[in-house]
Amino acid sequence: MILVINPGSSSIKYKLFSDKLEEIKSDKLNFRDGNIPQTIKKILSDIGNHANEITKTGYRVVHGGDKSEEVMPITLPVIKIIEEFAPLAPHHNPPAIEAIRLLINKLPLSQHFAAFDTAFFKDLPIVAKTYPIDQNIAETFGIKRYGFHGISHHSMLENTDVTHENKIITIHLGAGSSISAIDRGKPIDTSMGFTPMEGLPMQVRSGDIDPEIVLFLTEKIGLKKTRDSIENHSGLAGVSGMSGDMLELLESGDEMSKLAIDILCYRAKKYIGAYAAALGGVDIVAFSGEIGFGSALIRKKITSGLEYLDFQIKLVKPDEELAIAKKLESKV
Repeated sequence: MILVINPGSSSIKYKLFSDKLEEIKSDKLNFRDGNIPQTIKKILSDIGNHANEITKTGYRVVHGGDKSEEVMPITLPVIKIIEEFAPLAPHHNPPAIEAIRLLINKLPLSQHFAAFDTAFFKDLPIVAKTYPIDQNIAETFGIKRYGFHGISHHSMLENTDVTHENKIITIHLGAGSSISAIDRGKPIDTSMGFTPMEGLPMQVRSGDIDPEIVLFLTEKIGLKKTRDSIENHSGLAGVSGMSGDMLELLESGDEMSKLAIDILCYRAKKYIGAYAAALGGVDIVAFSGEIGFGSALIRKKITSGLEYLDFQIKLVKPDEELAIAKKLESKV
């Protein structure tokens, strides 16, 4: 059996698969005050006697920089990679480390693997990877575009262009959102960058903003409040003033909720145009993530007016856990 653990900033999703990749058990568990040990205990309780049958355990890890491969056996050097990039994914890497350490002890007969979100974008072209800042500073601190949601974007590619013959724009819309340009199987650009903050406005993250805004706010309200504002109280929640949950915004119908939705769709449309230019045309636009797959209205608002680009729209059901389980099949 294969167990996949997908730690988020406030929840952990898990799925248990048979050797034939049939889903046996799954759940999404919220944890409070960082109480991950209690959450892991609940997962093990749910799994019950199946725990002794688990031969492989995989963990989604958001940030591995350019030091990670797609899937790596858990070793001390791999733990150090996850720890090194934790400051750039503070809501995701630390819970992953804690879950790994707990389950290695609880499932000693299983092989344990890290599946890195950043690995899919490891070989982005240098023109897309490089930020236009002082390159001595960039090199000293490892400032470059890493990209995220790689497991989801790779899954969209494999589900819509098996032969890798097309120019594809993949769109992951969920609590976090990102867009990628893929040219015949190779990613050439992606909206998230040095951290998962860049790109589209998200549930509570700002996405692209003038960097001077950050400097201005830091002077006015301090670094801590500025960080909290752009990471936790911006995006859809910041504009609407009520929620970052897309279903709530759609049901609300008030003017600020509509504006939040319109901003997301407008920004996504601009990215499609930019990536169509970078690719020299686009054959397929693929949607995934809970919003991208689940909302026909949002897809229509994003793609309306782009008919001249003459692309197909394809949907890929979001299932990062299954995508990770498939990657673990061949690992020994």
